[in-house]
Amino acid sequence: MSTLSIIFALAAAFLLFIGSAMLLSPDMFSFRIGAVFLGGFETAGPYAFLLGAALYAFTAYGLWTRRNWARRTSIAIVAWGIFTAVPSASAAATEFKPLPLLLAGLPIIVRVVVIFYLMQPPVTDVRNG
Repeated sequence: MSTLSIIFALAAAFLLFIGSAMLLSPDMFSFRIGAVFLGGFETAGPYAFLLGAALYAFTAYGLWTRRNWARRTSIAIVAWGIFTAVPSASAAATEFKPLPLLLAGLPIIVRVVVIFYLMQPPVTDVRNG
């Protein structure tokens, strides 16, 4: 789970940087830059970026210290990412556009693999909180 905690920490650092930059200069970045991590909440503004950074950092800490609540939280975050990615994949499949379908489907596949990993017995047997 340490690799996953590093990924969550990097996401937190990214959201913190973007959210802080948006507070200082609102037109510096587009809200869409955080769509991958915030799943629709990026339109709430820079405070959503900072709140997302706090959530990702807290989850990264929990994963690093092998807390069961952090595993469940990361499953929820990743599942929300699947839920928000389905419409674009569905539209690409309906129109049968191979490249957009690949670009929309690949993140779903990666997220499913992450959830599969987090549900494995060696990972779920960690009973540290």
